[in-house]
Amino acid sequence: MDFNKILNQVLNTAKDAATNGLIKGNTTNDQIAKVGGGAAALGLISMLFGRKGGSGLAKLGSLAALGSLAYQAYQRYQEQNASESQLSQDNFEEVDANEASKVILQAMIAAAAADGAITEDEKAAIVAQVSQDPEVLSWISQEMNSPASVEEIARQVGNDQALATQVYLAARAVCTNLERKEIIFLANLANALGLPDALVEQLEKDAGF
Repeated sequence: MDFNKILNQVLNTAKDAATNGLIKGNTTNDQIAKVGGGAAALGLISMLFGRKGGSGLAKLGSLAALGSLAYQAYQRYQEQNASESQLSQDNFEEVDANEASKVILQAMIAAAAADGAITEDEKAAIVAQVSQDPEVLSWISQEMNSPASVEEIARQVGNDQALATQVYLAARAVCTNLERKEIIFLANLANALGLPDALVEQLEKDAGF
């Protein structure tokens, strides 16, 4: 499955929807469909927009843009923490795009479900969008029914701090209006990923959260 293509479609669709003024908290599937994007992207966007408004996702644009934003924040963090291990721009760019996109998508879905289980209506709306692709339908259904835990997300990221920053940013972008459960989820995610508090603060500051 081309997770990189799906992620880029999700982020591009979010950006286009924002440009067209469709991010208002009650965006419908028909409205989202007008800005284009693949079925999987439309299915995920319909859930993320319906739950969170989607404004945070519109800031990211693509996997490459997400990596660039994370690197810029890391640079500023590094300037103030010279004793910490240093990562180069290559660490943020030379990644297995498909594997990175998969875990980022999992983190986004888990973040969307942080304030409560995904409802049957939400699942039905997504299934309706991706029903023509059995492989995508199977994967998305599994993630919706049993979102990845922060421990599972961290296990897949491993010791890749560059990827960890991107995973956190993507999850944070989904949690536009922070509520108690979302705050707890993000704190647990950052801890599981091994991200220092100062780096998390810099990531959020640079992303405008």
